[in-house]
Amino acid sequence: MSNTRVRRSTDSDLTLGGRAIAAVASCLFSVPLMGLIWLIINNQIAPISDSVLPLSALVAAIVGFAALSFAFPRLAPNVFGWICDTLMRLARWLW
Repeated sequence: MSNTRVRRSTDSDLTLGGRAIAAVASCLFSVPLMGLIWLIINNQIAPISDSVLPLSALVAAIVGFAALSFAFPRLAPNVFGWICDTLMRLARWLW
């Protein structure tokens, strides 16, 4: 009988390093995407109500997406894809 341990193979997406990389990589998508949504909302709201969406809302959305991709590294790309598809459908419908 040997005392060697059998090491389980771990999924690189679910390790702490993989989750941290997913959170950093999500910033590549969430910063431009949330910035675009923030600008669109401000362009639609500002003429009507003479107020704009605060910059803290943009920062909160970016931090939220980083937290989402850290907690659920496989779900975040699907969420980003869904948001981009929705924006494209809205753009085709509006223009």
